[in-house]
Amino acid sequence: MNERDFYSILMVNLPFSGHTNPTLGLARVLTDMGHRVTYIHSPTWREAVEDTGAHFVPYDDYPLCPSPFQDRMHCWSAAYRTVLRVGSDYDCLIYEMLFVSGKALADRLGIVPIRIFSTFALNEHVLDDFGRSGGLYLTSIFRFPRLRSLISAPLSRRYGWRFREIEAEIACNSPSLNIVYTPRSFQIYAKEFPSSRYAFVGASIDGRCSESFSPPGGSGPLIYISLGTELNKSERFFRRCVEAFRSCGVRVVMAIGGSVRPESLGSLPPTIMVRRRVPQLEVLARASLFITHGGMNSVNEALFYGVPMLVVPVGNDQPTVARRVKELGLGEVLEADAVTADVLREAAMRVLSDRECHTRLSEFRRETCNAGGNAEAAKLIVERLNRA
Repeated sequence: MNERDFYSILMVNLPFSGHTNPTLGLARVLTDMGHRVTYIHSPTWREAVEDTGAHFVPYDDYPLCPSPFQDRMHCWSAAYRTVLRVGSDYDCLIYEMLFVSGKALADRLGIVPIRIFSTFALNEHVLDDFGRSGGLYLTSIFRFPRLRSLISAPLSRRYGWRFREIEAEIACNSPSLNIVYTPRSFQIYAKEFPSSRYAFVGASIDGRCSESFSPPGGSGPLIYISLGTELNKSERFFRRCVEAFRSCGVRVVMAIGGSVRPESLGSLPPTIMVRRRVPQLEVLARASLFITHGGMNSVNEALFYGVPMLVVPVGNDQPTVARRVKELGLGEVLEADAVTADVLREAAMRVLSDRECHTRLSEFRRETCNAGGNAEAAKLIVERLNRA
């Protein structure tokens, strides 16, 4: 047993919000425990990382203000180079699953690898599901074997993967500790992920800063609408939401992102609040219904607060997440192309009045709260390092 008062912990991530946001609370919890935490990320994430108390290190040889295209194209190799340069000075590498090279890189450095999943825990069956249902997005490589092989081979050589194929590298080159930000009951193929290696800690809620929020006036149930970047570009979708809920006795908080102008949605009644962004946890704590794209973090946060969902998935893991919500009776799924004001309103009223759905969500809320979140994740990380 190698117990110490504190460890030197290196974290690395790629500049995608859904993969980064849940790990920030973990960085804060580990820092508050007295560990020395360094987080390697794109320069655009400096402020968010430094707010956790962790030491921020930008990617080596990287633009100070990268464009979205630069972030998407160059982050993979830049993150790898930076970890390779500094990593040997640390006790472990905590990496989110999108940084596929994390395990091979930690092994090369001789430090403990610890993997974070911001989506479902992944194996061949889960990746096959993503490939079949995720549309023409990143997960489509798991639908087309030749494309997958073409992409995988040079990456495997360049980054020293154990396996030639990306699917095998993700599924089979697994560290001894994998932390999954969802309750085990929500995980698909859950029996294929042994508890000795996979810890399902629920939503990443603890360790995050609270923000003030005042909902629109009135006494009706509160509907929260927040979608991913693809649908956040659709003025038509948000106009349909306004039309659906303008005068049906509910209150609405709608986060529209940066692409749609609020004034383009027309005049709004006092029961509908439109903002570019809102503090999601504070809104979910008061919401009676969540209309969401089915991003895994958003769904996990809804489970934590026991909020039923209408899921409008776009691609990647979202259709699989949406299907799981429907299978477990935690809400309904709507196809984006079929959404009209009437469809939205009728589905919302059904879910709001579904007592069985609310009962099931109460059970999931208990499981999610008891899973431990980032406090449990930090405890498991320290225990793993004590055994190193």
